[in-house]
Amino acid sequence: MNKKKIWQVLAVCVLLLFFGACAEMTGKSLDEKNRIIRGSPGSGKQSVDLELDAGTVLKNYNYELTVPAEKVNEKMAKEYFRKAEEEIDKDFFTDGEKADYVTDSVHMRESYADKMVKAEWTLDSYQYVDIDGKIQSKNIGKDGNLVKASVELSCGSYRENYAFSFQVYPKKLSEKEQILKDISAAVEKQCDQEGSKYLKLPEKAGGIALKWKEKKQHLVLKILFFEILILVLLTLTAAERKRTEEKNRKDQMLLDYSEIVSKLLILLGSGMSLEQAWNRISAQYHDKRQKKEIPKRAIYEEMVITNYEIMDGESVKRAYQKFAERVDVGSYQRLIRILLQNLQTGSRGLCQLLEQEAESALEEKKALARKLGEEAGTRMLMPLMLMLGIVIAIIMVPAMMSFRL
Repeated sequence: MNKKKIWQVLAVCVLLLFFGACAEMTGKSLDEKNRIIRGSPGSGKQSVDLELDAGTVLKNYNYELTVPAEKVNEKMAKEYFRKAEEEIDKDFFTDGEKADYVTDSVHMRESYADKMVKAEWTLDSYQYVDIDGKIQSKNIGKDGNLVKASVELSCGSYRENYAFSFQVYPKKLSEKEQILKDISAAVEKQCDQEGSKYLKLPEKAGGIALKWKEKKQHLVLKILFFEILILVLLTLTAAERKRTEEKNRKDQMLLDYSEIVSKLLILLGSGMSLEQAWNRISAQYHDKRQKKEIPKRAIYEEMVITNYEIMDGESVKRAYQKFAERVDVGSYQRLIRILLQNLQTGSRGLCQLLEQEAESALEEKKALARKLGEEAGTRMLMPLMLMLGIVIAIIMVPAMMSFRL
C-alpha cells in the first residue's frame, strides 16, 4: 500500500471518529443536575436510554424513559393563535382577491403556525363553496352570495374561534374558457346517454364551428430518435472500450518490456544469434500458451507473429520493422532500433547496449507500476467517499430521530 492510499485511509478514519464524537456529544439528553431537556412544543415524544443505580438493589439497570415535549402555556398559545390568524388572513384567498369579491378557490388548511395550531373549518353553506374550497359558480347568483366561515383553532389544551365572512361571485370566464366549458358540458351530456355506441363530438361551441382531428403520436419519429440515440451511445461505448483496451494493452507491454530485454540479453550473452534468441523466446511462450500454463500477453503474441513471418521468408529487418509498427510503443521502437543497428554493424557492443536498456526498462517499470497504483487509489476514492456517507448516515440518523421523537 503506497503512502497516498495510507493517508486516504487515515483521513477517512479520522473523519469517522470526528463525526462519531459529534454524534455522541449532540446526542446527550441528561445534564449534570439529572435534568432532561424536553423537546420544544409540537416536537413529539423523546425516548432516552438511561442507566440506573439504586444502592445494592439495582446496578447498571437499563431504564428506558419516554419524555413528552414541553406543553404549551396560555401565553404561548395566544401567540400561536395570533400567528395562525395572520396566516389565515394572508393565505385564505387566492392572490389578488379580497373578502368583498371572491371568484376563485379559497384555502382552508388543517394547521398553521408551523403545525402548532390545528384548524377545523366550518362554512354556513356548502352550496356556494364546497368542502375543498372550490367556488360553485353554477349555484351563485349574479349579485353574489355571502358566505360565513368559522374555524376552531386548537393549540395543546387551549381553544379559540375565529370567524369572518366573504362575498362569492360566479367566475367570469374568458372566451377560451367558455368554449372549453361548453365542450365539456356537451361531451358529458353525450356520455350520460344510455345505449349509445358512439360518442358524438360537438360541432359548435359558443357559436364557433369546431374541427376535430386525432392528435398524431409521432411514434415513428420517437422510435427513430431513440434508435439514433442508442446507436450513438453504442458507438461512444465501443470507442471508449477500444481506448481502454488499447491503453491496457500498452500498459501491459510496458510492464513486460524489462523482462523481454533481460531475456534477449541472457540469450545473446549465451552465444545465440538475434534470430535464434527471438525464436527461443517466442517458442517458449507459444508452448506454455498451448498448455494453458500462462495467460495471454500482448507483446509475446506480437513476437510470435514476427517469428512466423521470418519463418515464412520475410526478411528479418522487415519483420522487426513491422513488429515496431504494430506495437506502437516508444520503448519497443527504441529496442528495435538497437537490434536493427546490430544487424547492420554486427553484434559488437550489443550486450552493453541491452544492459543499459535493461536498467532503464526496470526504472520505467517501477514508475509505471507506481502510476497504475495511484490511478487505482484514485478510482477507489469514490467508493470510499460513498462508504463514508453511509457510515455518517448510520451514525447521524438515529441521533436526529431521537430529537424528533
